[in-house]
Amino acid sequence: MADIVAVAGTSHSPMLGLEPEKMWGLRAEHDKSNTELYDTDGVIRPYDELAERAGDRYLAELTPEVWDRKFSQAQADIERLAEDLVSLELDAVVIVGDDQDELFTHRNLPSIAVYHGEEMTTHHPVEMGLGPRIIEVQRRLGMDGDTYPADAKLGRHIIESLVDQGFDISSSDSTAPDTGFGHAFAWVAGKLLRGHAVPFVPILLNTYFKPNQPTPGRCYDLGVALRRAVESVPGDARVGVVASGGLSHFVVDAELDRTLLDAMSDHDAATLRGLPAHRMDSGTSELRNWITAAGAGSHLSTQWVDYLPAYRTPAGTGVGLAFGLWA
Repeated sequence: MADIVAVAGTSHSPMLGLEPEKMWGLRAEHDKSNTELYDTDGVIRPYDELAERAGDRYLAELTPEVWDRKFSQAQADIERLAEDLVSLELDAVVIVGDDQDELFTHRNLPSIAVYHGEEMTTHHPVEMGLGPRIIEVQRRLGMDGDTYPADAKLGRHIIESLVDQGFDISSSDSTAPDTGFGHAFAWVAGKLLRGHAVPFVPILLNTYFKPNQPTPGRCYDLGVALRRAVESVPGDARVGVVASGGLSHFVVDAELDRTLLDAMSDHDAATLRGLPAHRMDSGTSELRNWITAAGAGSHLSTQWVDYLPAYRTPAGTGVGLAFGLWA
């Protein structure tokens, strides 16, 4: 039978695309007008209120030295994870990510979708209201409009198996002209595994947009079902699962991030299934991708995990950068 031999998790933040003096400050300025700053209790608060509540709590995290150290460590983690995945000689990689208006719109927004096309084309960079520098960053993060191989046969098998296991799955076998898979998928194909011809199977979760976000428990159960699906494939294919995104942002919730990572390492299904959904909106919603991967990798051992709470403002905004491998 085929087997999931590795699960990986990786952040894909724009803060990873350029040195802090060029990007972290730009993102910090954008935070001041961001209307989706969910505090660690799940309540949206304006930047000024967050800063007032934080006081001087994060000031020591905002020096050039701290920023450079965390950026350098994240780059080392990315290189290490890429090398580890390549060394596993995988036959296919299932990417668990979220779509943010790249392929789906609110006219048709599935909770869970699986792609079973023959190839995967990534989205071109978008300006995002952050000026031309963000275009350069997105290209560095893999959003290049390139086309990568996809495993249509495995994708279809996963769809059929998930349906048999009680999941209502949306499916797609192609993308419309002038569209492409977003940064969650472009990061893995165009950055992490660029140059390695491993076919992908994208699984797209609606982590971001109410009202049909899958619950943490449903995400974990999806991962368990995904493992069963892969193991029912004839042959001896070696499959990897990569969770792309997160961890918490735009307000860093280090407690929630560490709870997730500890539960993954401890194979604590109860904690993973019971993570508080009300604290998982906006960017923090991407923890759902990791929960799904955890369900698929409950039989694997922790190889390494690194967590870097990357604060960029006195209000505690930023991103919980995380990378890890279970094999």
